[in-house]
Amino acid sequence: PAIAVDRALGLHGIGVCHTFLPGKRKKRISALVLYQKHNDEETDRWSLCQRKLVVFSHGNSTDIGYMFTAYVNLCKTHDVDVLAYDYSGYGLSDGNVGEKSIYQDIEHVYAYVRNELGVKPDNIILYGNSLGSAPSSYLASMPDKFPIGGLVLDAPISSAIRLQVGSIPSTPKFDAFINIEYLKRKALYPTLIIHGTADRVIPIQHAQELAYIVEVRHSELLAREEESATSFAETDDVLRSQPSVDRKTASIDLFKVPEDFLRTWWVAGAGHNNIQGDNAVAYNRTLDTFFKICRKWQNETKLKTRC
Repeated sequence: PAIAVDRALGLHGIGVCHTFLPGKRKKRISALVLYQKHNDEETDRWSLCQRKLVVFSHGNSTDIGYMFTAYVNLCKTHDVDVLAYDYSGYGLSDGNVGEKSIYQDIEHVYAYVRNELGVKPDNIILYGNSLGSAPSSYLASMPDKFPIGGLVLDAPISSAIRLQVGSIPSTPKFDAFINIEYLKRKALYPTLIIHGTADRVIPIQHAQELAYIVEVRHSELLAREEESATSFAETDDVLRSQPSVDRKTASIDLFKVPEDFLRTWWVAGAGHNNIQGDNAVAYNRTLDTFFKICRKWQNETKLKTRC
């Protein structure tokens, strides 16, 4: 069956590889890598380093085998590579299920993506579906240690206790999967939040709360950038008053940012598990737009750094 799948995907120019990543205490993390296939292995590896890679963290009652067609759709439709993995205790991964182990798993996955695959941080896009929003948000809360280039939260949870009692003003210490706190520490990069309006597993209020947190966080970071820009401009005025050796100064706005850092899509009538299946065209269009925004953000960030 594996050979047949590989051949079938090869017709669409997609390669697939199942591997075990090293985890905590020699535990193995089962993972799939789907990538754009070329004529030779060396070109495949070089291409993987240069392209967008979606690190997909799936939901609770599933595994990477069951989600395989979703990964193929991402790779084929949106011209991105995909790394999907099973948490400890899921699928073929070793260990026991638990919040702590889930966070450890994605740290090891990130290390593999950076050190073994050689993918640059701004090419890494985290995609967290349902429960997968927790490890994705957790990693996003440490931008200095785990820099990334984009974040997608699909039917996310704001926190475990809020799933039981609804909206509360503050997060208690005993709460779990505290995405609502993690996202307060994220960096400034494109973020997409998707949720069905008729979701009875995780109500849409969770996604709306997270969208508000992200919007506030982005506003804070943009204000800091604006403050830095003002400071830079004042310094630049002083420098321009002095004789310049090189008159070839570039005319460029160093602090221009993409129009959209946060996009939301509240899918009318959709439940928890049918957004992609029942709204395939709109789903693909939304993701395609988001990936374009990520590429635009990456290019503008490089331009700022170069200048």
